[in-house]
Amino acid sequence: IMFFRMPLLDPETWLRKLAPLFKIIISPLGALLWLAVVATAGKVVLDRFDMVLDQAQGILAPDNLFLMYVGLVVIKSLHEFGHAVVCKRFGGEVHTMGVMLLVFTPLPYMDATSSWAFRNRWHRALVGGAGMITEIFVAALATFLWARTGPGTLHSLAYNMMFIASVSTVLFNGNPLLRFDGYYILSDLLDIPNL
Repeated sequence: IMFFRMPLLDPETWLRKLAPLFKIIISPLGALLWLAVVATAGKVVLDRFDMVLDQAQGILAPDNLFLMYVGLVVIKSLHEFGHAVVCKRFGGEVHTMGVMLLVFTPLPYMDATSSWAFRNRWHRALVGGAGMITEIFVAALATFLWARTGPGTLHSLAYNMMFIASVSTVLFNGNPLLRFDGYYILSDLLDIPNL
């Protein structure tokens, strides 16, 4: 009951239609573009680090919680699409996307279990890491928006997305001690089915 799932759609048809685009995005050129955007956003954060820390003080303020949840839903939806795109790029199929209640909080999910059949462990690990890679890219884009807007709803939403897609994804999804993406990436890289 704590992890109830409701499948909503089968994205395989449109993933198949967009597969040629995925070959461009998930390539050495795409990796260079990702790295350039993330590095530039990192510089923006460093240049405005005092502002970043100052705004972090109100991240759990009651008037910010709704924007934080909106940012969380958007970020996690893109996270799941990241898994789906990379799974499709390496020949997998994704037939289920939906909403799960994670401790009574509705969040998106997708089923990329077809990637478990990939012979190349690096492809399996990349599918596992695709959500975090997507989140870090979105965090970079949100950083640019945050840096170019003044106080207000859009500025706060951008900051929340920046925070959720960077700090929380590293602490929770990247942590191999929790049974999220980091756990499965480590499992694939070590070639141990169950850590």
